[in-house]
Amino acid sequence: MNKLWRSSLLAAGLCAASSSFAASTENADEAALMERVNGFYSWVLKNGKQVDQLQPVIRDIPKSKKFVLDTRHLKAFTGKFIASGHFTPGFPALVNSYYDKYRQQFAAYSDAEFAQIARDGRGPLMDTEDMDIFFCAQEYEYTKDFIGKMKPKTIKIDGDQASMIVVSDYQWETEFRFVRLNGKWLIAGYCVFK
Repeated sequence: MNKLWRSSLLAAGLCAASSSFAASTENADEAALMERVNGFYSWVLKNGKQVDQLQPVIRDIPKSKKFVLDTRHLKAFTGKFIASGHFTPGFPALVNSYYDKYRQQFAAYSDAEFAQIARDGRGPLMDTEDMDIFFCAQEYEYTKDFIGKMKPKTIKIDGDQASMIVVSDYQWETEFRFVRLNGKWLIAGYCVFK
C-alpha cells in the first residue's frame, strides 16, 4: 500500500509540474505576444509618418473622371515593416493582396461608373483611406502613454500560431495574428492586412 501511495504521489506531482510548466510557458508566450505588439507600436511612434507616406493612394487621372490606385511605393512600404523586425517574411504578400484587390476593382470600373462616382462625390473606397493604418482607428495623436494602456482582450495560442485582440483605452480593438519563427513570435497579419 505504501508503494502505491508513493506512486500516486509521484504521478500527482508530475501532473502538477506538467500543468505548472504548461501554464508558465503559456504565460511567457502571452507576455511575448504583447511585447511584440508594444514593440511594433513603439516603432510606429518613431517611423509611422515616414512609412505612412509610402502607402498606396488613389490618384485622379488628369483631364478625366477616372482614378487609379498608385502602388509604385508598395515594395518600399512593405519593406519598412519587415525592416522593423516585428513582422514575418510573408507579411508583404498580405499587404500586396489587400491593395491588389482594390487596384483590380478600380481598373475594372467602366466609364459610366467613374462618371457616377464623380457625380456622387468620391468618399473613401478603401478602409485605409479614412483610418490610421497602424492603430486601425481614427485617432491620430498617439503617445507612449496610449500604447502603455493597450491590453490583450483575448489570446489564442495553437502551437506556433497565435491570435490576439488588443484593446485600447478608448475600447478600440485590433486583431493581430502571429507566427513563431526561430523561437520568436512575429506579427503575421493585423487589422486589414490579414
